[in-house]
Amino acid sequence: NAKKLNDDNNVIMAAYPPLSEMNQSDENKCIDDQLYSSFELYGIDILEYSTNKRNNLEDYDESEDSGKDSVSLQDRINSRLFVVRETPFGDILWKCPIEQSDSVAEHLVESSHLNHRLNCHSFRFMLPSLEEGNRPPVRNPSWMKECMKGTLFSAFKVYATDRSVNSSGIVRMNFPEHVYVWFDHDDDRWAFYFGLKKLSVCDSLAWIVYKLLDDKDGEEHPGEHFFAFLSDALDEIQNQMGLLWSRCIGTRYFQNIQEVRKEAESTSGVEGFGDCFDDAVWLPLKLANEATLRLFGSGWIRSPSLVESLIERLHEIALDVPESNSKDDAGTPSIELFSFIQTILKCYLAYANKRNILICAMIDTAVTGELTGFYPSASTSARTEEISIDKPKASFPEFCKILKTLWPAVALKEIATMYRIASDEEYPRSQWSRAPPRGVSFCGFAVAAERRCFFTRLRGDNSN
Repeated sequence: NAKKLNDDNNVIMAAYPPLSEMNQSDENKCIDDQLYSSFELYGIDILEYSTNKRNNLEDYDESEDSGKDSVSLQDRINSRLFVVRETPFGDILWKCPIEQSDSVAEHLVESSHLNHRLNCHSFRFMLPSLEEGNRPPVRNPSWMKECMKGTLFSAFKVYATDRSVNSSGIVRMNFPEHVYVWFDHDDDRWAFYFGLKKLSVCDSLAWIVYKLLDDKDGEEHPGEHFFAFLSDALDEIQNQMGLLWSRCIGTRYFQNIQEVRKEAESTSGVEGFGDCFDDAVWLPLKLANEATLRLFGSGWIRSPSLVESLIERLHEIALDVPESNSKDDAGTPSIELFSFIQTILKCYLAYANKRNILICAMIDTAVTGELTGFYPSASTSARTEEISIDKPKASFPEFCKILKTLWPAVALKEIATMYRIASDEEYPRSQWSRAPPRGVSFCGFAVAAERRCFFTRLRGDNSN
């Protein structure tokens, strides 16, 4: 029996032999063979389907099927096949015609939890593989501490310099590449990665650096805007601390691994270092509250509830730190510097996730001409009851409305540039044999926003 795939309608046409040319048992067998052959075509091993309880079709009488569950033979032959998701009690949650199963499979692959991307993939991709049986190099905590602060503050200095000389505002800090160049031997790079991964669970500074090293672009991941916000936070903290910043941080960090080695050799050998970073840097609670208010209570964010919850959290983790060794000094409520930075960065990531949900809702509703102006909760944003095979697409006019809503002062040229980047991302050369999409989705927008530093420039424009 032949099967023909109709590309225009994307349906399966099965050619069955005429019923008059076969006996009833052959007819049943033929239909079953056709069905199972179709399931094999789509990679489906087993199908549970309803069959006529009467095995002897010669005794079949349509007049006897007066119940609501009865289905005529002709209706059975003309029926369609579906992929169905149902509860153990038989309630159908979602179903899709089997002719669209290719799209379903593609969607399931995209949304599956199987992810072959390694942690810190961009950084590790530049390193040679460890030979089988070789353990990764191990360095002592002092070495790790100096390298973490050195890579972080040297990147902060480079980024600040680049922003000061670039009038367009499109400045990116590629932290994995920066860390790679900061070291000069692969053994040190491997040692830094494994030590950082281990410390990131319990150390605030390690968590910050590990997040930066695990650089990801696009949807639901910290990217360019994450480092940009960190840079703004460090600038604000530096302004609040004033001379205290100069005494505690200043230029007292290493610009590269060679400086670390020189420091080690000048003190107590390769395994030892000076004590310039041994003491924790404490930020008075009053200054931390002021920095929080400036970062989250003004500019584009302007979230009083967010500021209130953050300040409440800071009061919970603050400690009384004496300013002198005097027994009469009760201490000033203060927060360890990197614990404070970690707290506000986690808050910013949560805020950025809500922002992404809002923009995704805008694109989802763009085809209706309605823009959503609220943040959906986790329960409303979760789409567990159905699978969206085709991601919503926004045309160029709709894309313009969305960007103008987010950033009223954005130039038309910038909108056109971002739309081209997004469309190129969703319709690459490898897909040119297929019809182009009718717009761009949130995924394409996220990539374009990352490359054009959209949110960083938006935040800077609103803070002026």
